[in-house]
Amino acid sequence: MAILEEKRKIQTANLELQACDFKKISRIYTPLNISEQSKANGFAFSKKLAKQTKFERKNISRAFFEGNNNFEYADLMQKFESDSAGSPTVGENSITIWIDAEHVNASSNANYIYLYFGREKRVKLLGLNGAFPAGAMLSWDLNQIDEWLEDNVEADLWDELALVNESGDGIKIDRIRAKHSGQTILDWSTDIWLDGSKLEEYGKIILTGKILEHKLEQIDNLWVPQIHWAARELGKSDGTKYGSTGAWCSEFASWCLRKAMWDTPEGNIGSQSMENYFDSINRMYSHDQLIDGDYKLVAGDYIRFEWSNGGQHSGIFVEYVDDPDSPSDATTIRTIEGNASSTVLLTTRNFQNVLSVGNCQ
Repeated sequence: MAILEEKRKIQTANLELQACDFKKISRIYTPLNISEQSKANGFAFSKKLAKQTKFERKNISRAFFEGNNNFEYADLMQKFESDSAGSPTVGENSITIWIDAEHVNASSNANYIYLYFGREKRVKLLGLNGAFPAGAMLSWDLNQIDEWLEDNVEADLWDELALVNESGDGIKIDRIRAKHSGQTILDWSTDIWLDGSKLEEYGKIILTGKILEHKLEQIDNLWVPQIHWAARELGKSDGTKYGSTGAWCSEFASWCLRKAMWDTPEGNIGSQSMENYFDSINRMYSHDQLIDGDYKLVAGDYIRFEWSNGGQHSGIFVEYVDDPDSPSDATTIRTIEGNASSTVLLTTRNFQNVLSVGNCQ
């Protein structure tokens, strides 16, 4: 067992990424509006699906995923989700560092540093021409190892990133930015050394606390329990964590609400189940009641959406962008949602697409 474990660690360590021009970072496109009826998750856009089916994303319109038809390869895609140790690689996934330009020893002749996911999963980040020059901005495109990420890196390990320098030749880093599934999960002005010559066996910068801090800043540190828990999940694309191997918007909303001690439905559900729950406890309000001003949204409320071609979706209300005292179909609000662009993200919607809401005050 110990031999197998050591072999696995060596295999992860052998992954290498060359620093690249930030403009060349790749992005895996997924549509914003993914309806629960499509039963689609991020594996609909992965290389795995393309290899097994010859399916190409260009062969199907973006509007399809907003509709009420099942995705042709939904069963296979859900098998990928249930069998994979990792989560679908979507959007932009990258790590970028800025090296100090002023300090005389800011640069380093280290050939590489490591990016760790938790304690055991790591990727070797190669420098620029065998070094980390002063004043450089170095980026690594993690989408180049998307299949390894999907097979090995659990979604929650994106909360446990660390940079490690084993060389003994320190690097003075001014800023670190990480993106996961198109969401910026860290943007930290550090002014810190990644230096293996100091006190420890090798230098390391643990990013866990700063990742959480950055995520909570996205909601202005709003302490509404379900919004807090939702914000901690930004960038994650693994629906199984919330109870589904298919489309998982309602499962995500319900998971967040259960974290806040609501008794919302569990398992593989849909937005109709969520609406039924709030109706059963006399907390459901209709689109017309919102427009008429009979009900004003409260931070943390559940929202059920419907797109123009029949597909439905769930989200959690964060705040009004427009005047809450003058509601109309054009009123813009800010929401946090699961399985929007196949990940957890903050976005804006308007009342035109709202079917109903559940009061969570």
